[in-house]
Amino acid sequence: MSSEQTKVSSAKPTGSTPRRLARLLLVAVLLLGCVWWFASWFYYRQIHVIEDNASITTNLVTVSSRLPGLIQEFVVTEGDQLDEGSLIARLYSAPDELELDKRQSRVARMQAQVAFEEQQIALSVSQLEGGVQVSEGELATDLAALRVAETDLEDAERTWKRSQRLFESGTLPGQERDRDYFAYQSALARVEQARQQVLVRRTALANARLGVATSQMTLPNPEMLRARLDVTLQDLEEARADLKQQRQYLDDMIIRSPRNGVVNRIFVEAGEYLSAGQPILMMHTADDLWVEAKIKETRIGELRAGQPVRVRVDAYPEEEFTGTVQVIGRAATSQFALLPNPNPSGNFTKITQRLPVRISLDDGPTELLGPGMMVTVVIDIRESAERD
Repeated sequence: MSSEQTKVSSAKPTGSTPRRLARLLLVAVLLLGCVWWFASWFYYRQIHVIEDNASITTNLVTVSSRLPGLIQEFVVTEGDQLDEGSLIARLYSAPDELELDKRQSRVARMQAQVAFEEQQIALSVSQLEGGVQVSEGELATDLAALRVAETDLEDAERTWKRSQRLFESGTLPGQERDRDYFAYQSALARVEQARQQVLVRRTALANARLGVATSQMTLPNPEMLRARLDVTLQDLEEARADLKQQRQYLDDMIIRSPRNGVVNRIFVEAGEYLSAGQPILMMHTADDLWVEAKIKETRIGELRAGQPVRVRVDAYPEEEFTGTVQVIGRAATSQFALLPNPNPSGNFTKITQRLPVRISLDDGPTELLGPGMMVTVVIDIRESAERD
């Protein structure tokens, strides 16, 4: 009996040794695995900047009305995809359309007035040319009559001088001499009369060229009509400017999308009365999205523009997004707080500040993203280490 117990007791250590070694080996493997995992995790944290204080950001556009008015039509809802120039709302515009008709009528009337005055100028020019031609003909006739009178004067002067010599020689009676003398005086008077008539005709020609004091001119001088036409043309330009202004006013009463984008929020409804500049809706461009991450200042020195980034979106954890560091901010976000802390007590607690970093979205289903979505960014900083 004692020999059997001795055999059993001697066999126990032999069977437990492999199990003990197996447990020791398992513990060693687990320890090595933990060490390897911790080393990998530590190394990964050293070559990457990981930050979950980040979100999708975009440029939000607030659409407003330039004019006050009653919203007669409103055709968009939140989430709508708008193209540039798409109709958003239409303001009540019936009185302004009547004003547009009035200004169009004024422009048409001014255009008719311009055409009428241009016809008057053409007729005045024709009358002026006719009056000048008549006056030139009358002047030519009077010049011919002057030349005839001057010829008669020369003949009468020679006859009187001959009669005077014959009278002095006693061969011609005094009566004949007196008759030739009076004929000479009559020729002088006719020449003077002809000269005065020529002066009158020349004055009439000058007046005809000015378009005054002629029976042919029933209209004012063309120059006066052209001056009046210039005034009318200025009035026409003013009327056209008023018409253009009214058309622009009516166009501003139709509110359109300023760009391609998605409607995020609506502030008004049809039937409301808008004030000038009152916001109507907010929208963003679906293709103009980026990530803004708030990076601790202790790691900001490791970042460089162009470093690759992996982006994990909380809303779509199964999707893969990649990006690139674009802009590294140089001012802490606390500097732009609405209620800054002046610390008047003199007590100071040092707090690690954060700086904004802009990251572009280069790849992934960005059509799923929207502004405000929370993300986690993993920035590979090995590029900066290589540069250093």
